[in-house]
Amino acid sequence: MKNLLIFTTLLVLTQIAALAVDLGSTTSQTPYDRYMSPVKQTFAGIRGEGATMQKVQALMRQGRGFRYAHSEPYYPAMPEETAAKRKGDCKDKALWLINQLQDPSARFVIGKEKRGAKISHAWVMWENEGQWWILDCTMTSKPVPADRVSDDKYVPLYSWAKGASFRHSEKAGLADVAGKKAPVASQADRRIASN
Repeated sequence: MKNLLIFTTLLVLTQIAALAVDLGSTTSQTPYDRYMSPVKQTFAGIRGEGATMQKVQALMRQGRGFRYAHSEPYYPAMPEETAAKRKGDCKDKALWLINQLQDPSARFVIGKEKRGAKISHAWVMWENEGQWWILDCTMTSKPVPADRVSDDKYVPLYSWAKGASFRHSEKAGLADVAGKKAPVASQADRRIASN
């Protein structure tokens, strides 16, 4: 009986934590919208129910093995092109990974790999069993727990999911975004994001 009570309590706490996750504020537009047609197309084709950690780990190793090649500055390549060439930049690899995952919880994220970086970076955020993970085939071959990342790493500015886009504050670290309410981006944050 005691084990059942503990299990039930942990299950409820996990569900509450999952409900408390806020991945930004929904927004009807972002400075990147004119470049996001491949992202929207890919999300429109997601038909899966979710990915396992084992599948994610295998895909991360595969994507990390793709050669890094900077392509079109703003438009991500379609996943089929990235797979066929076995190369791409951060946004190409992130979109390829979303297509492979076929998981509706996945988010395509544009932000800064390090706070204050001059260039943007793209990665995937993915939820598994109530925990958010960073999936970044450009930088690593393993999923990284979002709540263990310092506030100065993986700073999201905007993210996209199936049928929605979100705005994040550059002042929020990824752990804040993955586990707490993210503050709404100020006009200064939006101006920084557009640079």
